Amino acid sequence: MRLFTLVMMFVYLSSLNAQELFSRDKIVQYLTKENPYVYSAIGNEYIYKEKYHYNLGEFDTKILAKYDKKEYPVSKGEFLNVGVAKPIENGMEFSLGYRRAEGTQEYNNIKTSKDGEMLLGVKIPVFSVVNDTSKRKLNLNSASLDSAKYSYKSKDNLRKLYFEVLKIYTELLYHKEVLKIEEELLNRAKDREYIVEKRVKNGALAEIEKVEMKQQIINREQRIITAQNLYSASLENFLKYLNLSSHDFNRMYTLPSLPEVQKSYLNIDEVITQALEQRADLKIYDYELKKINLQEKQTNVMKYPKFNVSLYGVHDFKYDNGFKVALDMDFPIQRRQYEASYAKNYKSIKNIQSMKNRQILDIKTNLRNIIYSLNNVYKNINNSTAEIVLVKKLQKAEQKKYKLGMSNLFMLNQREVYTLQVKKKLLHYKLEFLLLQEKLKKEMGEFLVI
Repeated sequence: MRLFTLVMMFVYLSSLNAQELFSRDKIVQYLTKENPYVYSAIGNEYIYKEKYHYNLGEFDTKILAKYDKKEYPVSKGEFLNVGVAKPIENGMEFSLGYRRAEGTQEYNNIKTSKDGEMLLGVKIPVFSVVNDTSKRKLNLNSASLDSAKYSYKSKDNLRKLYFEVLKIYTELLYHKEVLKIEEELLNRAKDREYIVEKRVKNGALAEIEKVEMKQQIINREQRIITAQNLYSASLENFLKYLNLSSHDFNRMYTLPSLPEVQKSYLNIDEVITQALEQRADLKIYDYELKKINLQEKQTNVMKYPKFNVSLYGVHDFKYDNGFKVALDMDFPIQRRQYEASYAKNYKSIKNIQSMKNRQILDIKTNLRNIIYSLNNVYKNINNSTAEIVLVKKLQKAEQKKYKLGMSNLFMLNQREVYTLQVKKKLLHYKLEFLLLQEKLKKEMGEFLVI
């Protein structure tokens, strides 16, 4: 029973210290809205949503109030006006109010009974109503389009951020593998050191062999330090995106090996079609064009005179009913603002379409280059894999020759270092292939979903 308890305690303590394998799927758990890199990528989306709500406020019902009272040496008067006003999208504005005016007024010639009067009015910008547009409506719809545009901008930023994080993560796994094979090279030399020392002591080898052995170990230790430095820098660079310290990461996780490459058939036409459908940055141009179309609609109103009609109905509680009609018009003869605004809209549309077409050409070219590179790098992987088999055979043969006294440490070291270089070359090709796959996904418009 006691032995069982000890075993269970050991299992429990081991589970507490167990490190979880940090696969790429776990990256998403740390890329949340609270992550500063993520929020800086999507922050403008929230800002422009609030700008839309701000422009909605242009259609808020307003309470109006004005009160004047004067007592001058030769005149006196009192004026009170309270009411509500409600603007609507086409530029019209309705109002309902109450006013009372007694004595001599300074800014108007209104006079009412002591009970005052009720007013019901409407202000009509004629050509804005005919074209169903207004400055307020333009601002609101533009803000709505900006909100949608920055939603796609957020997706585009997340696409770039996710690629950057995965790129650094893959490079981290690469540096881990390089460090591992450098450590294997050092351990091989240390294992050999004991044999060399023993053979020197027995007189089977010259003292210089011992010196050369120590030099090889020092050289390989230097290589380890360089590899460790690259690995540590890569780890810190990766962990900044997760907002984790290396201490916490090493306590909780262990890194997997660099994944094996898997080649798949890619139809370039299908890849391009999917990219043009998914790329969020291409959709941004569509919203820019929609904004210009809105501005065009407002520009069309500038062809006509500014013509406002105001109608007011009045009911005085003592003197019965009345009304007021007001006309207000101005029209620039030269119309330079209209002509410049029209030309600006036309050139803006052409410019946006050109930028979109240019980006589509860049996307198509990048995708073709990536797929072409994937095929070539995969060939290099196959060649390097075959080369490793050969250099291992040569290394093994050199080891046998050394044991038989037909070779020396220098030649054996050269074989082992060259084998390491070929292994590193294969790792680099794998890294290049994996990064090209991630770049392909990035170019096709895949993004992180928050």
